[in-house]
Amino acid sequence: MKNFFLKSSLFYFFYKILKILRNSKRSMHLGEFGEDIFVRRFFKNYKKGTYVDVGSYHPIKGSLTYNLYKKNWSGINIDLSKISVDLFKISRSQDINLRAAITDYDGKTFYYENSPINQQNSMIENSFAKKIEIDCFKLNTVLDKYQIKKIDYLNIDAEGNDFKVISTFDFERFKPALVTIEFNSYDFDMLLESDIHTLMKNNGYKLISKFGVTCFYVESKTSSNVHEIMRI
Repeated sequence: MKNFFLKSSLFYFFYKILKILRNSKRSMHLGEFGEDIFVRRFFKNYKKGTYVDVGSYHPIKGSLTYNLYKKNWSGINIDLSKISVDLFKISRSQDINLRAAITDYDGKTFYYENSPINQQNSMIENSFAKKIEIDCFKLNTVLDKYQIKKIDYLNIDAEGNDFKVISTFDFERFKPALVTIEFNSYDFDMLLESDIHTLMKNNGYKLISKFGVTCFYVESKTSSNVHEIMRI
């Protein structure tokens, strides 16, 4: 039985690699709600840049940074899932690919694994899922370790842990031009009253769009130029 599951895991892993190679040749919209189109247009005048993707999930499918990677950008991809990070190491070799949890302290934590890929993994307790211990860090700790001086694009998709990820981030120091972060409700009034929105606003960022559950924030001083930036 053990050999069967081992072979099944290996088969699944190589199956995902083949899908990556096939999909990388296609021209497609990658985000669930087309968020990648916004990101691509926002950075159309950047020849190179640096991104940080927390909860990166998959190197191509659903990725808001893959199109930037193809334009010679690079950065850090962080995910809970070993399989996810292994896939990143194969198809995004110019990036730093880290298996860890990002939260509001450095140490150890647990996450709950529902599937081989992190789309369903969460740090929120789930009695039906496998509980796994993992290293956890504040985002600033990771950025210091890899000597990241500036971030152009910060994406956070932490499956309900998003506020903890952003709460200790040093906006003044890194000043990302664009921040995308999930708020898991379609209620706009709830978003405007949320801790996430308040924190972003207090750090000089303005909400300029929302695609599904993904919120787009830019520095308030540049928000008036977004319409011009987004012109095709």
